Amino acid sequence: MSNTAPAYSKLLANWTYTPSEWNSYVKITKKLKLEDHIYFGFGILILCTPGLMWIKGTSFFTAILFSAPLALLIPWLRFRFGSPHLKSTKTASYIKIHTNFLNINGQKIPLEGPKKWVKNIKIIEHKEWFLLEFDIAWNTHKGTTNDETRIPIPPSKLQKALELIDTFKNRV
Repeated sequence: MSNTAPAYSKLLANWTYTPSEWNSYVKITKKLKLEDHIYFGFGILILCTPGLMWIKGTSFFTAILFSAPLALLIPWLRFRFGSPHLKSTKTASYIKIHTNFLNINGQKIPLEGPKKWVKNIKIIEHKEWFLLEFDIAWNTHKGTTNDETRIPIPPSKLQKALELIDTFKNRV
């Protein structure tokens, strides 16, 4: 696990997509992210409710009253602001994969830096797309946490995606 990014940023791949390909990807990825956030919300509800009852001695009703808004609000905020690059478009789209960040239609998504690193990278097969998933980790005061960023692999670029996996895994 490396917490330091390369001093430079080298372009590793440049993929382009038609509007219909991009919009299909956005639809799939939003669905996957929504599913992740729903599980996260349930986790908050399941852990927070008995935790409040046990630690603070509140009633079940009071614990639910407090934990339910958190279980709804936190995942919604993560979904709303966590993926600004997931927007449908009427023009061609692109993804540029650099050594330490992704450029998705002009939105920069850091992969590595002083406090972030690529924990894992893999290919996920989803109905009509292969997705390259970057598992990006960072330290918090209570330990390491992570988030996933998935990008579509153009059909003709599957071999390049395998090379990218080797590139990033060899740096870990």
